[in-house]
Amino acid sequence: MANQRLSRKIFNICMVCIIIIIIIFVAMMFILNYDVNGETNMPFQVSKISIISTVDGKDVENSEYKWAIDVIQNNDIYVYIEKNEDYSKQETIASVKIDNFHIRQSTDLGEIKIYKPTVNETSLFQNTDENIIQNIEFKGAKSTNTRNLEISNQGGVLSFRCANNKIGTYTSNDDEEINYNELLTKLNLSEEDLKAIVTFQMTITLDSGKAFRAEDISIEIPNQNLIAEGTVGQEYTDMQDIVFKRIEN
Repeated sequence: MANQRLSRKIFNICMVCIIIIIIIFVAMMFILNYDVNGETNMPFQVSKISIISTVDGKDVENSEYKWAIDVIQNNDIYVYIEKNEDYSKQETIASVKIDNFHIRQSTDLGEIKIYKPTVNETSLFQNTDENIIQNIEFKGAKSTNTRNLEISNQGGVLSFRCANNKIGTYTSNDDEEINYNELLTKLNLSEEDLKAIVTFQMTITLDSGKAFRAEDISIEIPNQNLIAEGTVGQEYTDMQDIVFKRIEN
């Protein structure tokens, strides 16, 4: 009888241990899956990223040449945030912040800066010192107003510029006119000379207090064929590598 009670006790202990192990295993699998895939049903999601790469220039003052142009390579980034129609609850965007920029260039050519949109200029971006940023935050509003750093609380478009302002100076006394799209060729530059990887993180905060963050969003600049074409637009719609995780409940 005593042996039976001992055997039953050992059996019960073993079953409890097995159950605990299973619970720990399931919990670890859940944590691992969340670490890899993050939130699978967010109220809002990044639907695409558009990059427009162009070549520009700034006249050098008091030059002895007929033409003296500091060549600039601009990359205008547009991030599209859409409402998830499969999300059952009603949520609205309070803000979207982009920060923690890191830039890794393939060469030491030039100096890349991040710029916010301008308010009163004709063009959306101006490469001026007052527009240089370390982070940018768009507040939720009734509609998207990029210049005022506002995004519709139901989803909209964010934008910023990555510009390489010091890639070289083109000088000439022979050209009758200057085609800016040809400046990179005139400087004998290759796409590899200009290539860079820009990473950043994005935080979407909702009016309900929930907040989601995606780290290490990565884009490559400039777009391919820039040397040949001078202006190149590219859209990226595969957003599987962008993993958001909840940081506030």
